[in-house]
Amino acid sequence: MSMRHRYGQQAIIRGAVDSATEIAMGDLVYLDTDDIKPAGSETWSTDLANTQTNFVNHFLGIALADHPAGSGNMLDFPVDISPFAVYEMDCNEETHELGDMLTPIKATGNALVANKLKKTTSAAVACARCMRRDPTALGRVMVRLQSAYWGVNDATRQ
Repeated sequence: MSMRHRYGQQAIIRGAVDSATEIAMGDLVYLDTDDIKPAGSETWSTDLANTQTNFVNHFLGIALADHPAGSGNMLDFPVDISPFAVYEMDCNEETHELGDMLTPIKATGNALVANKLKKTTSAAVACARCMRRDPTALGRVMVRLQSAYWGVNDATRQ
């Protein structure tokens, strides 16, 4: 399990996903022109920090359903873009403090992992904030997300 909605108001939008795109419930997704794609599909841009920054600049929200590759085009794929909803998500095993900024981790090779976060000190790459400190829950973190399509997409003002 990569995510679980814990509390807070959701703001569910519905968008298009191409047939070939694979998305798992709980993936962080972005808007690529007019199609929803998982973070792992973000185009690699010279290094990890630039790739994370590009992702944050068109970060949409969290996928609320699965879309298997080859399952046909979908026009009403559900995504939560609310900054008020709090999710429990997988993360690097590190201690989190309330307010810590988080970003997608790097996968093997040149790609992002679509459903796992790590702490960052750079607001430019942050798409989430820690909302609950629990030192016993290493590998899990409670977060709220900041969609580029909801209000100000600036982690320093989240």
